[in-house]
Amino acid sequence: MIVDHVFELIVNQVAAQPPARHLDLGAGWGHLIARLRSRFPAMQSWGLDYNPSHFPLQEVPVAHCDFSVDRLPHEDGAFDLVTFTEVCEHLENYRYALREAARVLAPGGLLVVSTPNVLSMKSRWAYATRGFWTYFDPLPRKEDPGIYPGQRHISAIPFFYLAHALLDCGLDQITPHSDKTQKSSAFLAVLALPVLRFAARRSLRRRTRRFGALPPEIEALARLNNSWPVLTGRTLIVTARQRSA
Repeated sequence: MIVDHVFELIVNQVAAQPPARHLDLGAGWGHLIARLRSRFPAMQSWGLDYNPSHFPLQEVPVAHCDFSVDRLPHEDGAFDLVTFTEVCEHLENYRYALREAARVLAPGGLLVVSTPNVLSMKSRWAYATRGFWTYFDPLPRKEDPGIYPGQRHISAIPFFYLAHALLDCGLDQITPHSDKTQKSSAFLAVLALPVLRFAARRSLRRRTRRFGALPPEIEALARLNNSWPVLTGRTLIVTARQRSA
């Protein structure tokens, strides 16, 4: 489960200073909150979800939220840890949701976001051959009675644009991770990596000549589009830190 990989990543990131207050955006059935509370029993958790009625943890406050439009019902800088897993791909306005997540994150706090990795080599091949990213197929209309609208993947978010949104939110230490390496993607990455690196360098030179140099932090994120976790991972997991005051 993706929750297991996110849990292990968080434990490794906060081992030296366990979080005291945690907010889970898109809390679902409470699996991530339950795992984290078992490891950090002193940590307080809150949950927000579009459908909070199916949340089973009675001792954890949970409320309704439409992340595309609603202001989160929490004060600025209220949480040491904010998790936002497998939600952004369902949203019409994921950049607004990320701004809200960053707003409630305390200085030095950790934000963890996950979404299907549309830049894996397997997904790139799927797009090149059939015109759709992996995990993003033709969709029914939201009015279709046979589907819950929130189940639809409507926003394919490549690493750079997710990272750029986090940078615009004032976050730093933006790092891509993956839940697991896909064998097919790893095979294709080994074959294609020299071509990808050559194309990226050529694109950088052409872009710089035409538009001038971009800030170093932007170019650093652009290079990570062809990093090993992005090329080979099934799920994109991105960590970022709120800048200290």
